[in-house]
Amino acid sequence: MLERERQVMILSQLKQKGFITVKELVKVLDASEATIRRDLGLLAKENLVLRIHGGAELAPLNLPSQSLHVPPKLAEPPLEYRKVQMLAQKKAIAAAAAKLIGDEETIMIDGGSTTFWMAEFLTSHHAQVITNSFAIAAHLLRHSQNTVICAGGVVYPSSEIILNPFENNIFKHYRATKVFLGVRGIDERGATNSEPVLIQTEREMIKQGKELIVLADSSKFESAGPLLLCGFDKIHTVITDSGLSEASRIMVERNHVRLIIV
Repeated sequence: MLERERQVMILSQLKQKGFITVKELVKVLDASEATIRRDLGLLAKENLVLRIHGGAELAPLNLPSQSLHVPPKLAEPPLEYRKVQMLAQKKAIAAAAAKLIGDEETIMIDGGSTTFWMAEFLTSHHAQVITNSFAIAAHLLRHSQNTVICAGGVVYPSSEIILNPFENNIFKHYRATKVFLGVRGIDERGATNSEPVLIQTEREMIKQGKELIVLADSSKFESAGPLLLCGFDKIHTVITDSGLSEASRIMVERNHVRLIIV
């Protein structure tokens, strides 16, 4: 992970918790104690954090304003943290996914830490992209000629997605040749996730697509979410990385799902 990426993650953790120890940051960022202390020192020089014995807290000017209205949040780490975990694998998976898209296709892309990187590989495409990720939408609007259609609903700032718990969501008005989803996990049941409101949106996307393509790095086969998103019968393709175990490969192929390993 690059130095600035670590520092962004540190600030994100502090905004959530107010205070965090060096030991916690070592575990979360998978970095040495010396590296974390150096990052905290640099952030302190920028007046972004205050060094406290054993850790750090946000500098007073960077404390979140107190409000009766707290932005909604999913039970997952911020996107800015998740998208750089297993970065090389996620980018390779996203690149492979983008290669499946032809010009003039209508596709749906769900907001997620792997699907996020698809935007980087769609800049030369001319597709119609329907998404609930304002991070993906913003990148495509700035750097591509794709037509971008955004879902409406409640903005979840930390996850950088838009979710609509009501019946009048935008997805039911479109048909897509391909739907690209990230998931919490894959097990013998199929694809899993952990948030009911997220699953509701994703199931609507699945219904409107001809092919469901799941983007899942190999770590997603080692744990699963508590809620079933869909069975293997709904999945056309799974794209993953070479860290996939033999047992997981057999499980996917036994369910007659196309498997792409990058």
